[in-house]
Amino acid sequence: MTKHLLVLQLRCPQCGACLTEGTQVLLDAHVQDTHQDGTVRLSAVFGEYTCETDLKLPEGAIVEFRCPHCDASVMIPSTCKVCKAPMVSLNLDQGGYVEFCSRRGCKGHALGGIGNIDDLMSLMNRMLDTPFD
Repeated sequence: MTKHLLVLQLRCPQCGACLTEGTQVLLDAHVQDTHQDGTVRLSAVFGEYTCETDLKLPEGAIVEFRCPHCDASVMIPSTCKVCKAPMVSLNLDQGGYVEFCSRRGCKGHALGGIGNIDDLMSLMNRMLDTPFD
């Protein structure tokens, strides 16, 4: 049995630039604890939490993310329901948005921008390329 991967196609909410490259999301980052700036590659596969970077990124560190194209912050004023760290928001190509926690190691995330369950199911069917939309 093959596992069907859901690769999220993500865009900057400010300039609309595509941030997904293959199965990774490329973002600029600032690590608050160590005052480092650099690039972070997060997995674009929904439910996978891998991260590639040259930055020293200890477990629990909070990272401020920016668009590598327009340098705008992609942080939002809401906090993670799991750990209370600031949240990050990126737009989905198929509509809506995905939010994720900025704390290294936290798995808090959500799909948003969906008004009702029928719209959410329609979005998921489009993302999975199923014939049920």
